[in-house]
Amino acid sequence: MQKISKTFHWQIFVKMLRKSLFLLMLLFLANCSGTKFLKENESFYTGATINFDTNGKRILRKKAIAEELQTFITPKPNNKILGMRIGVWFYSVAGEPKKKKGIRNFIRTKLGQAPVLITDASPEKTAKLLSGQLNNEGYFKSTVSSEVKTKKKESHVTYNVKLMRPYRLDSIYYPRPKDSVYASIMRTLKEKSLLKTRQRYELERLKGEQERIEEVLENQGFYYFDDRYLIFDADTTIGKHRVDLDLRLEAGIPVQAKRIFRLNDVNVYPNYSLTRDSLLIADTTVVNRFNYIDNKHNFHPHVITDVINLQKGDIYSREAQQLTLSHLMGLGVFKFVNIKFSEVNRKDSALLNANIYLTPLQKRSLRAEVQGISKSNNFVGPGFIGTFTNRNFLGGAELFQLKLNTAYEVQISRQNQGPLNSFEVGLESSLTIPRFISPIKIDYNSKKYLPKTIIKTGFNVQSRVNYYRLTSFNAGYGYIWRETAHRSHELYIADVSYIQTKSRSDAFRALLEANNYLKNSFENQFIIGTRYSYTLNTQLIDDPTKQYDKKKYRTHNFYFNGNVDIAGNILNTAQNVLHPSVENPHTLFGAAYSQYVKGDVDFRHYWQFDDRNKLVSRIFVGAGYAYSNSTTLPYIKQYSIGGSNSIRAFQARSVGPGTYDVRREIGADKTIFVDQRGDLKLEGNVEYRFDIMKAFKGALFVDAGNIWLLKKDEDDQRQGVLFNTNTFLNQIAVGTGLGFRFDFSFFVLRLDTAFPIRKPLPEGNPWIINEVDFGSKTWRQQNLIYNIAIGYPF
Repeated sequence: MQKISKTFHWQIFVKMLRKSLFLLMLLFLANCSGTKFLKENESFYTGATINFDTNGKRILRKKAIAEELQTFITPKPNNKILGMRIGVWFYSVAGEPKKKKGIRNFIRTKLGQAPVLITDASPEKTAKLLSGQLNNEGYFKSTVSSEVKTKKKESHVTYNVKLMRPYRLDSIYYPRPKDSVYASIMRTLKEKSLLKTRQRYELERLKGEQERIEEVLENQGFYYFDDRYLIFDADTTIGKHRVDLDLRLEAGIPVQAKRIFRLNDVNVYPNYSLTRDSLLIADTTVVNRFNYIDNKHNFHPHVITDVINLQKGDIYSREAQQLTLSHLMGLGVFKFVNIKFSEVNRKDSALLNANIYLTPLQKRSLRAEVQGISKSNNFVGPGFIGTFTNRNFLGGAELFQLKLNTAYEVQISRQNQGPLNSFEVGLESSLTIPRFISPIKIDYNSKKYLPKTIIKTGFNVQSRVNYYRLTSFNAGYGYIWRETAHRSHELYIADVSYIQTKSRSDAFRALLEANNYLKNSFENQFIIGTRYSYTLNTQLIDDPTKQYDKKKYRTHNFYFNGNVDIAGNILNTAQNVLHPSVENPHTLFGAAYSQYVKGDVDFRHYWQFDDRNKLVSRIFVGAGYAYSNSTTLPYIKQYSIGGSNSIRAFQARSVGPGTYDVRREIGADKTIFVDQRGDLKLEGNVEYRFDIMKAFKGALFVDAGNIWLLKKDEDDQRQGVLFNTNTFLNQIAVGTGLGFRFDFSFFVLRLDTAFPIRKPLPEGNPWIINEVDFGSKTWRQQNLIYNIAIGYPF
């Protein structure tokens, strides 16, 4: 009886505990709704709805019009998560911080969000704004009224739009020859006009056409012309919802605006400062018809004058002015570049003097950084970078940098009994020259961007504790140039590396003996070759028509990067010609050298649904093939998969090749050297990114892929590692998960949690989604992978 009583009391206690927790949760949710912090007669603004009344007429673009009008409705309501205004709760409980720093200020400004009230929305004022905007968009005589509904301290606004049919352009007239001294130019303006017949009337597009004409005229020498001298007269009385536009020149345009100006003297001040001494005490030298006025002689004059597009005797051009600014800043040695024009004081001369003022950056600088490093192979730890910079190394605007990199890293994983440690130190020097340095002439067509020649050398030592020490030396000579804002090229015509592995432990030697592919990869060897990279990024496109798009973003953006890497061919051919009796492999200074061809592509698609939601997809395909003088690709050129920037549901470099699983073979409970690599890689990723609150964002993702070998060594005992066109799809690893990001624009901290749903098994059903059991501690330890990284994965 006593036992039954105790059980009964325990059940009552559990029920009371559950009820208490439930009440506490309700209390928390009530507080998070934010209404507790409102004063009497205050209510939250929950957003706006737009209703259309077309009077029975069919009007297209209503959805687009509603989206456009929403951009003019401010402010935006507070963010809600499951009905809770968590941001308002943080803002209110933090209170007013006494200092601009500290935890209270962080909670209020970074996590918190000030309450948005209905009084902040100003519905009547906003309705007038929307009505005016509709008229600006060609929906003349349209009107907007507002209606507010309040319930439980929450107010919603409905804007009722009486929408009229839009007016469209009928005839467009430009100034006739008898009306203007610009007659010869005006005849050609209509061909590239932003305005077309049957186009909907848009005030912003009319302004854009005025700005375009101003630019055209300024490029023809009309330095003093301004777009405010252009006036559009609109005639809406012609009927049928059409409008005639007549572009005319304002009466009383200043005489100077009607004259074509030429450049007289072009004066260059390469060491200008805010003090008058920099202009008064200086030597003047004539360089290529430029007056080069210098008092310090830090630069070779032709380095500066060669990139100036403003030439004595030329007609003034705004384009030449902008290109000059771009080129001079592109040299990378000037802090400020300013061009001022002054009219020559001669009667009817129509001449301009151009004064180019250049303020140099500090020539030498020393910078030290302490970093928290997070790599895709799950190695984390502190790092130090020291950089010495000389921005005018040889007097020709060359940028010389000497970098010292050190890092201590630990690979932390639940799937290892103990951590793997790594220490790395590197010294790298580079010389960047803002022009092509080549024995042959290179035609460079880009007007806006300067090409760069890169000369670099580097030395690096990486010690993987208890395994090996890898020493590498690298030297390269190449070019970087930008075709447009979104197209860039990188070509290293000479890229030489020497890699040496020392201090191999007994455990690492055992791994090499068991894996002949890995053993050949770690041979001491030279890599002598050429590599080329092409990048296309439409996110960098400056589209002039976007100024008429009410969206602040492009719906679809693309990124493409293609690489080709070839090594050893020229050297091997030369040795075969000089020593035909010697069979491969040839050596260089007693060491082997690699011969291979390798190429890969990385394609990404960014689909922006709105300003808070985005779907990002990536496909990566890469392959390398060693031949003739080599049996395998060098270790640093091989592909791996898995990790924080790859398939996040698997430990870094632990997937493949093929159906091979090193953990299954050696034992998943041991601390092992997990570094599986291959010749071919296929990977695909899909990630849905969404805003949660201010800098706090979330993501749902699915990753898939694997690596394979293209040829297998006879001594390699691993099974299922070769690529087969008939079976490779069945060997794809798939993982999924959830991530959070703290995106502060200049810095992104990423936290991802993932688990596998498909493993590349040699036999049986590879799909293990039915085995997912978050309630099992054992399953979580064996399958959940936590990734901490800096920046987005792609």
